[in-house]
Amino acid sequence: MAPSPGLRIFLIVMLGITTAVTGLFALFGVLGVAGGANDTAAITVAAAFVVLLLASVIALVGVSIRASWARLAAILAGVAVSITCLGLLLGIPILVAAARAPDLRRQRSA
Repeated sequence: MAPSPGLRIFLIVMLGITTAVTGLFALFGVLGVAGGANDTAAITVAAAFVVLLLASVIALVGVSIRASWARLAAILAGVAVSITCLGLLLGIPILVAAARAPDLRRQRSA
């Protein structure tokens, strides 16, 4: 059974949703720390969501421009975002789409 050619678009959509969700969580975490929540747990959670945001942005850009490292970046972003409960709902489809998408690299011209 051959993979669907629409998996790249699906992967871009899922990475976009993941970027939006982790961006909101990172924003709320940073605003919380800036607002006075200076305990270790608050700073750790805010930093974790900033790292998740960076991973999903890098994967989204890589898949969008069809970089040679796009598949690896998308798989790593899917694994990273899966550490949260909500992230599992987004991370598993990202992992499956990144592993099966046939057209993540640029087409070579002859």
